[in-house]
Amino acid sequence: MEVYVLGCGPSSSVPSMRCLLSSGCDVCKEAYENPTSRNHRLNPSILIRVKSSKGTRNILIDCGKTFRQASLRLFPKLQIDTIDAILLTHDHADAIFGLDDIREVQSFHEEIDPITKESLKVSSGALPVFCNKETQRQIESKFPYLCQSENLSARWVAQISFSLALPLQRLSVHGCDFVPIPVLHGDDYYAYGYVFGFEVGKCFVYISDVSHVPPQTMQYLVNRTDPIDILMIDALNTERRHSTHMNLPDVINLVLKLRPKQTYLTGMSHDFDYNKTNAELRDLPALDNLKVEMAYDGLCIIL
Repeated sequence: MEVYVLGCGPSSSVPSMRCLLSSGCDVCKEAYENPTSRNHRLNPSILIRVKSSKGTRNILIDCGKTFRQASLRLFPKLQIDTIDAILLTHDHADAIFGLDDIREVQSFHEEIDPITKESLKVSSGALPVFCNKETQRQIESKFPYLCQSENLSARWVAQISFSLALPLQRLSVHGCDFVPIPVLHGDDYYAYGYVFGFEVGKCFVYISDVSHVPPQTMQYLVNRTDPIDILMIDALNTERRHSTHMNLPDVINLVLKLRPKQTYLTGMSHDFDYNKTNAELRDLPALDNLKVEMAYDGLCIIL
């Protein structure tokens, strides 16, 4: 099982347009001037590649505003031309506004119109999308044409079908199990994180948008019989507080409670400088020798 980071930045990405068009901080300037910079961060998203005797399945978590850009950077290198399923954490733009571009990586076949003789792209089947009820409702409202069940052979659009993801209830996606874990993304808004890796004897906890981990989810994570191998978690700012996201001190407090073998930060703003902040994290006494580092777009984690 391979996990690829398609994006680990905030909704506005890094470099920040507002920052770059004003005075411009060092992180945004470096990310803009160096196309291979690890400070260049797109919307939070990961791709999970599951290999079996039946072939390789590509499972995407979140499909935000920068999905197309992230795909063009990574998919050609991995020879990926199809996404097999999508899991969504919530309904904000940085998680769902790339869904229209899914048509580019959805399985299609070509048919010839018997009357016009035009070659038409026809969906080979609706792409399964797993999410909570509110996320489904928002997508149906914003992208009704993606959710239509009738034959859309005359139009090249993505077609998706929904499966309900229930909190803390395991679901199977192409032979890979996931547990949706509810987290607060603001005072009264719930998003999902996902736990996976069971098939390879690992525990990967992915939480991309969180301000607070509620007691029920905390209990699930703390009371696990197996340790957390990888925690990838939202850290918007190094110090400044935010109403809907954790900052670095919040993450450190959580890491000390969960004690994962390795923690990667995601959702990071231009507060974070890849080389400078990682060096500071390596020498941070408060971490009690626990490993915490910044993720970067294109990072591959093999489970």
